[in-house]
Amino acid sequence: GGGGGGRLRVRERMQGVGVVVVGSVVPWYEVLALEFGAARTLTLEYNQLSHDHPAMEAQTPAQYWGTAELARETFAVGLSISSIEHDGLGRYGDAIDARGDLKAMRNLEQVLQPSGLLLLAVPVGRDLVVWNAHRVYGARRLTLLLERWTVERVLGLSLGMLADTVIIAPQPVFVLSNQRPATPANFSNFDDPVWRRIQE
Repeated sequence: GGGGGGRLRVRERMQGVGVVVVGSVVPWYEVLALEFGAARTLTLEYNQLSHDHPAMEAQTPAQYWGTAELARETFAVGLSISSIEHDGLGRYGDAIDARGDLKAMRNLEQVLQPSGLLLLAVPVGRDLVVWNAHRVYGARRLTLLLERWTVERVLGLSLGMLADTVIIAPQPVFVLSNQRPATPANFSNFDDPVWRRIQE
């Protein structure tokens, strides 16, 4: 079905290339990327990491952005699983910034190649900040978070989730393309075409 095609597209894009993993301390997703055919992985993480594997590299954001622009690597595929919701809250050594998550998504536009794919998982429920642990994304903040990305597919999201007031929230996976949409997805509008791209 349609879901298989989406998974195949991501897997195809990984073949023989580098994959960036954002905000990962234990390299579960790096191992999966290599298993699915990636040549190597780069982990961007606030903490200093050292993976004992020749195909895994880790850098702090400061190290990555400190590289000259022409020498800075960009990626066809990125994974950000349970990471962006922490940005700007200071929990992991980053600076306090109310728009830290939105800025992180802007930065990812430069990390991924044009039309590169990002698999993003963030907590979804009623808009909420659980200080200083994480954010929960409701219709308003989710719309802001994804406004500059094309939403290709969403796995595991339902309308009811956006109304739930929860601290520990489910994390649907958003398959995003790094290209500016003609019309950004609006999760507050239940007639928006984005709701037709959802597979529960």
